[in-house]
Amino acid sequence: MSWSLHHVNLPASDVRAMAAFYTKVFGMQEKKFPFVEDGRGALQTGNDFVALFEDTNQRQIHICKPTPTLPWDNDLRLHPVINGHIAIEVDDIDGVMRRLGEMGMPYNDAGTWAFKGYRQVYCYDPSMNVVEINQKHP
Repeated sequence: MSWSLHHVNLPASDVRAMAAFYTKVFGMQEKKFPFVEDGRGALQTGNDFVALFEDTNQRQIHICKPTPTLPWDNDLRLHPVINGHIAIEVDDIDGVMRRLGEMGMPYNDAGTWAFKGYRQVYCYDPSMNVVEINQKHP
């Protein structure tokens, strides 16, 4: 199985201030976040909730404002942005879920919940850091 870094998510109480910092200090250009727009979830999509930066290799930084009800509103077992997370892109997400199950590690198959073009699974690592696992989805 191959993997690559997809993104790092940084929590922010003030998304606009964080976006301005990364723009001014590093010359990054903010991009429009590719939200899934099928009306299923209650994910906030405004500029005060999220900012997206992407390098030339398509690795990303997401800056998100944690909202307390996000997991309940979206039928998730964990809160993916409250303390930030790392996202790893894989080519066999079913294999990852199988191995997590074999290890007795709980996970949440979020399907194509939030990020357009990707299937997502969320889990905790042994230190309780959130790990987002992504696989491209047509």
